[in-house]
Amino acid sequence: SKLSLEDSKKSQRTKRRGRGTFAYKKQGLYSDNQSDEPVIDDSEDNSVPPAEDLEKRNLIYGTRHVLVLADFPPSTRTTDLEKLLVKFKDLFVIRWVNDTAALVVFRTPSVALEASNSIQCTFTVHVLSEDDELLSSIPPKDLEPPRQRPQTSARTAQRLIAQSMGIKLPSTFGSTELRKQEEARKNRIVLRQNMKDDAWGGDDDAS
Repeated sequence: SKLSLEDSKKSQRTKRRGRGTFAYKKQGLYSDNQSDEPVIDDSEDNSVPPAEDLEKRNLIYGTRHVLVLADFPPSTRTTDLEKLLVKFKDLFVIRWVNDTAALVVFRTPSVALEASNSIQCTFTVHVLSEDDELLSSIPPKDLEPPRQRPQTSARTAQRLIAQSMGIKLPSTFGSTELRKQEEARKNRIVLRQNMKDDAWGGDDDAS
């Protein structure tokens, strides 16, 4: 039919993206539809940074604050790696290289060295060196040490969570906070009066 012929022409003109042919009318994932024709990937390849970025990255961060975890099973998850470093909680961040290798970026080289000596596992663990062949495939930003998060009070945490959920928390400043301030003010007045009485004598002493 005419409609089927038009659909066939549109399908032939479908733009190729990634692996296989991207077509909404086909069944299954477009990545599963392999083609014998060469596919041109027009996305930028940032896997290998230029030489000047490598040199700049090494000057700024170095590599001794980074541990390489490698040769573990592809089924390994981030939480599995974090369990190995529970002693160093909040002092590192995990950044994946591929399915069997990951970087553990610490704040300082001393913490990284301590962690490398304490990790007990069956796969490879070593401090990243400047001549490591893995270094050329690591984006410069992945070597940036993790920043220390500012401490957050329970009240601030509740406010941030409520804002993200679109919920307006009832204000307790007019009741609880003001009551505390008023009690503190009264206590200061009483304290000053007691100090004055101790210094000059109270009304009972004067009589």
